[in-house]
Amino acid sequence: MYMLHVTVGQVVGLDIFQEGHPELLSQPVAGAQDELVRWMHILETERPEGLLPGGEFVLTTATFLDRAAGGVQGGVAAANRFLDTIEQTGAVAVAAEILPGREHIANILAAAARHRRFPIYLLPGRIRFVELTQTIHENIAAARFHEIETDRQIHETFTRLSVGSASTDRIVTEATTLLGCQVKWETAEAKSDTVVVAEHPVVAGDETLGRLIIVEGCQADASLVTTVLERAAQALSISVLAKRSQDEIRRSTASSLFYQLRGGTDLSEEEVLWRLTETSGRHVLSEVKWFPMVVRILGEDAGEELLNRWSGMLLDVLDSVGDSQKVSVFAARSEIGVVDVLLPLADPAALSSFVEATRARFSARLRGRGGLVAGLASEAPSAKAAVEQLSNAAQIAQAAQAYVKATGQSRAYFFAKDLGLRGLLATLQDDDQLVAFVATELAGLSNSTGSRQSFESRLDFLEAVLTSHNKAQLARSRHMSRPALYSQIKRLETVLGYSLEDDAEQNTALHLAVMAYRMNPNTMYGVLHSRSTAG
Repeated sequence: MYMLHVTVGQVVGLDIFQEGHPELLSQPVAGAQDELVRWMHILETERPEGLLPGGEFVLTTATFLDRAAGGVQGGVAAANRFLDTIEQTGAVAVAAEILPGREHIANILAAAARHRRFPIYLLPGRIRFVELTQTIHENIAAARFHEIETDRQIHETFTRLSVGSASTDRIVTEATTLLGCQVKWETAEAKSDTVVVAEHPVVAGDETLGRLIIVEGCQADASLVTTVLERAAQALSISVLAKRSQDEIRRSTASSLFYQLRGGTDLSEEEVLWRLTETSGRHVLSEVKWFPMVVRILGEDAGEELLNRWSGMLLDVLDSVGDSQKVSVFAARSEIGVVDVLLPLADPAALSSFVEATRARFSARLRGRGGLVAGLASEAPSAKAAVEQLSNAAQIAQAAQAYVKATGQSRAYFFAKDLGLRGLLATLQDDDQLVAFVATELAGLSNSTGSRQSFESRLDFLEAVLTSHNKAQLARSRHMSRPALYSQIKRLETVLGYSLEDDAEQNTALHLAVMAYRMNPNTMYGVLHSRSTAG
């Protein structure tokens, strides 16, 4: 039985080596016995420079020391020169056969080796150098052949899997079989803090898809583990990219179908459902409610190319969440950074958990670089009715995106009722007519203040007056007496140029202007200030 690898310890443990009754003369570092032996070399020269490329186990009878042993000091110096050269070349061990009658050479060698940090053995008994060398070289050759054969097997295995577009489960199973220990696939969004004994990332382009890990002890050689995990990771990456290519074809077809259906169709409800299931390969339970949803991707300074790639990731996440929650998800890109979704749910209460899981997994894939905002139209009884409401969902999603950007207040998803007037104002915040309306309504207040801080302090008071239905309660909340409150309101009315008590429609317009200002304060104040300065 050949050794898979030949180490210093394995050479020393051979019966043929032990016949020489080896004595360790040096003080080798920890792990020196585990050093790999690249070759056995018989050496009988004091200066072996250029003869040893490194990794050798050197055998010698040290006859060159007999010539230098006229004095103890001279002999030790010669032994030191020899061992210095051996150590510098990177040899892993030395064994010197010093037979009876040459005890003075044994003493010289012991003196020179005493503090050396690699294994140096004295063999006071005779051993068969040629037979030992032949045995080790046969094992080294067998180990190398086994390594080459193993590499070939690994290469063929994972090449076959890559060409055959094998699933991730199949690739992981093959890696487990080759190593004889459990290999696990962990996606990027499901990455845990598990302590691992080995791992290798799975990467596609600049995107980390996940990692292959081994969490329990593995008896396989470390180099084999590295090779198998590396090749398995490459196969997984190719498999994922191949699946994405197939998915892109399917998704392109789905986008075309959604586009056709959104514009209205003469197809029956059954035909619409059939077209959706044929395109996606998914099937729907008979008793479901359909939720039309449009998801917009949020990303600071994200260009079109990046948003398009993120849209693909979002479609992957939607499929993944759908599989885990047993929901047939129908989704397609509608524009850059926007995805249309139809959710058939047997239990409408599952909507929140689905969207939350999608947001969490998508954020994990992007490592916090982007987010999602979802707009939902009313639930529908059929796929056809749901598709026809996607335009409404798109408007809600657009308003929700503006609302989140303006207020910083986000949630899993938005219905139209969740946005109300503030959602409309957020959507129109940069509209020239709305900005002009705000500037006109708040001009009096702006002209009477000398700074933005003073203006916004008065704006806070104005908003409190407009939204309060009880002046006594307002006075208490602002820690003022009622006469002081009425006096301040009177001064405010003088600045505005009209009474806050007489005209409900005017108050509504003023309140609308205050709300619009809150949506985009920097732009709004800039316009107010420039008009005030020009006036």
